[in-house]
Amino acid sequence: CVAGVSRAARACHPAAKGGNMIATAPFGILFRYFGLRYIGWLMISIVGLTSTVTLIQAIELARRASNKLQEGQSINVVGMSLLNIPSVIELTLPISMIVGSMLCFEAWNRSNEFVVSRGFGRSIWAILSPVSFAAGMIGLLFVVLVNPIGSLTSREYEQEMNKLFGSGEQRLSVSADGIWLRDSPPSGQFIINGDMLDVETAKIINPMIYAFSEKNELDLRIRAGSMQLTESGWIIDEAIVWQNDGERTDKGTMMLPSELVALDLGLSSEPPSTIPFVSLPAFINLLESAGLPTIEHRLHFHKLLSLPFLMIGLAMLSARATLTNMTRGRRARLFTRGIVIAVSIFLFSHFMQILGTSLRLPAIVAAWAPAIIVIILGAILLARMDEA
Repeated sequence: CVAGVSRAARACHPAAKGGNMIATAPFGILFRYFGLRYIGWLMISIVGLTSTVTLIQAIELARRASNKLQEGQSINVVGMSLLNIPSVIELTLPISMIVGSMLCFEAWNRSNEFVVSRGFGRSIWAILSPVSFAAGMIGLLFVVLVNPIGSLTSREYEQEMNKLFGSGEQRLSVSADGIWLRDSPPSGQFIINGDMLDVETAKIINPMIYAFSEKNELDLRIRAGSMQLTESGWIIDEAIVWQNDGERTDKGTMMLPSELVALDLGLSSEPPSTIPFVSLPAFINLLESAGLPTIEHRLHFHKLLSLPFLMIGLAMLSARATLTNMTRGRRARLFTRGIVIAVSIFLFSHFMQILGTSLRLPAIVAAWAPAIIVIILGAILLARMDEA
């Protein structure tokens, strides 16, 4: 405690290394001192929570795999757990921010560094400016570095999980050539390429259908003006059929069997978590041009954009909850406050996401509302604390 007070006092003292302006200026002595200590506590919190959740997931994966795998089969539990680490970081980052911030501010209280800094006439904004900067940089670093890596590992992780436990294979893909859809009825398999998909009517415009036999041999090709998915199968209009020998037949309207339902067409597109942040805008435009729903992808994009601001707001709320004078039962109160903050923000974010997904709110409002409200609330509470 004495060493911490001495360091803070030397950094805050007007005569220290060039005076007051140098100590409190951006990236000055006090700025670097508090900023580096804060980042250290955040890293400890992120690593600790990520390791704990990853270990729990690895144990659960090993349990599920032991019940699923046949004799002689094996699974690399450690490798799959490592693939899922970026997703775990994304899941635990807000909680890690709250825990790390409160631990850091509690350490400042115990060493009286915060009190010393305030005693030298520093406003709470000057003291917490390195904290806000560090929190914003952590959020930005996640968006530009962890997210692109996580998009690749998440895709690999999902593929491995689908191989192990099944029923997750993607049916619909979108590219610059339009939509590509796979349908596998008992009689064979169809690969469908179309210009656009109307999700509401389950209709594909200008489709080219490649029909394969049960032996995965190409039987025929069908060009049509449109095809619509019904309970009985695909109804194809203006169909022209080419056999393998090149013979062409105008079929007009025809019917093909299907194992799909209309809902599959709206839910089978690429998950947002498997697409890098920088590629999301182009992919969203691609989905829109193909007639596919984009609400989940737009929500995910704006949530990533707002993440640095959410981190700053969480740091502010944690400061207000921790940098107060409490004596008896301090640790229990800190734990309770941390739980209340984390649960409240999680429930509010989840509620806004439901409103956005159900189209009751615009995607940009639903995604940005938690970050904006948290940062405004934190600023108001800190302003009242600074006036006290």
